[in-house]
Amino acid sequence: MNGTPLTRYHAEIKLTVQGKEARINIFADTLNEIYSDLAKVCVQFDELASAARREIKNAELKANQIARSAKPGAKSANSDTRPVCQSCGSRDNMELIRWADKKTQEARSAWKCQACDQWHFPNGNKA
Repeated sequence: MNGTPLTRYHAEIKLTVQGKEARINIFADTLNEIYSDLAKVCVQFDELASAARREIKNAELKANQIARSAKPGAKSANSDTRPVCQSCGSRDNMELIRWADKKTQEARSAWKCQACDQWHFPNGNKA
């Protein structure tokens, strides 16, 4: 076909960068080349790297929360300190949710009623 060599593998990355959609196409003869090029692309986009770090941090926080509550004899995060939900009036379904702040990576937490899906922020402070 008009002298252009054909490649065997193709990868397309679709992402949003500063509010604009970007598409990156990678063509290569081997999968190793594709993965190598994918890694180079990911390193160049800080938004991808920071979003991945944020998701990893949130997963670690959740795993630690589950591990603490699963230990025998450990005091549950939902013990007597649970607030009463202002929507349904119950404390039975209140769960302490922990996450990392998207901008500062600072650890945050707030109570959420799992029955009515309402957040409870002490002193009206939204995390």
